[in-house]
Amino acid sequence: MSVRFASANNPARRLGWRAAGRGLVAPALARAANDNGDTAVGGVRFDPLLTEALKHFAVHGLAAAEAAVDLAAEAGARDDADARDHWLAVTRMFDRRLAARAERSLEPA
Repeated sequence: MSVRFASANNPARRLGWRAAGRGLVAPALARAANDNGDTAVGGVRFDPLLTEALKHFAVHGLAAAEAAVDLAAEAGARDDADARDHWLAVTRMFDRRLAARAERSLEPA
């Protein structure tokens, strides 16, 4: 997967850029928003599980669901129910069917 940098000052991203080119209106530049940080942005707090899932996806890419299942299995082997449930919840964010199958196979005996 390739990532392409696009400047926020791109004429294609300007609202009304065609009309502005003809001198009809002044262009309104679409502003980029920064949503980094642990504080609330616009009064909305981010779900910590979603943040963890996105970080996991950043590391593992498209194999993130399978990697989370593997981590859940490792936690189950250590009898760490909290970690197992956490990684199953992360898996559920990516693939609900895989999470359901993993949950059935990882249930304590």
